Amino acid sequence: MAKSYLTCDQIQELIARKQAEKLASASKRITAEQGLYIKYRLKCLGVIGADIAVEVGCTQQSVSNVLSGKSHSRRIERAVAARLGYRSWNDMVQELRESAA
Repeated sequence: MAKSYLTCDQIQELIARKQAEKLASASKRITAEQGLYIKYRLKCLGVIGADIAVEVGCTQQSVSNVLSGKSHSRRIERAVAARLGYRSWNDMVQELRESAA
């Protein structure tokens, strides 16, 4: 049976695809510092984790885990972003990164 080898172009395409996937998944991740800043912004609006928890039907701990970057929840992320006036969590995270740079 003949072995099949990838061409250089195919390898480069695979690498580019993996990097794009990694970037897309990393865009949702926040650092502990970013989480603290998000909590601060929410607090300035009079919103606490319990408010978000009631809104999405989860525990306060779940909200805390998302805001500390320990876990992900699309529902929680969407609710937080909406409370802060963003279209999406990714838009919010992207702005945080740009303002920190």
